[in-house]
Amino acid sequence: MTVVPRKTKEEIRIEVLAQPRLLSSVRGLVRGYLAGCGFSTDRIEEIVLAVNEACANSIRHAYGSCPTEKLELKLRSDADAVEIVLLDEGRPAPAECVAPREPTPPDPAALEPGGLGVPIIYKVFDEVEFRPGRKRGNRVTMRLKRPS
Repeated sequence: MTVVPRKTKEEIRIEVLAQPRLLSSVRGLVRGYLAGCGFSTDRIEEIVLAVNEACANSIRHAYGSCPTEKLELKLRSDADAVEIVLLDEGRPAPAECVAPREPTPPDPAALEPGGLGVPIIYKVFDEVEFRPGRKRGNRVTMRLKRPS
């Protein structure tokens, strides 16, 4: 017996300049979309944080904070799952930077921005796939089961 995965239909697709100040709009869009999918407020905030981290990583690492580059975000769902896809055309992420790993508790004395985003993404989502391009671009696919 062959199981054919169900394709989810793209419901929202946005393109936004890779500028940190615009991430509040992205967070608002994701928050509203997830509320319509039946997620609790606490769960929505976790997911929004993880998507924000993915976007911030693209801005900082793939684009080197160049404000004229663009991020593409796709949101889709079906009866069982929600999928969020983030694409950029920047520098591909090294495999060791996007591999699943357990977050280590930070030393408060040495705490600096960065380093916690990827573990947060893996912790929040049921499935995560990082696909760096060969020469350019990254695709992060984040999936989670819808609440019953």
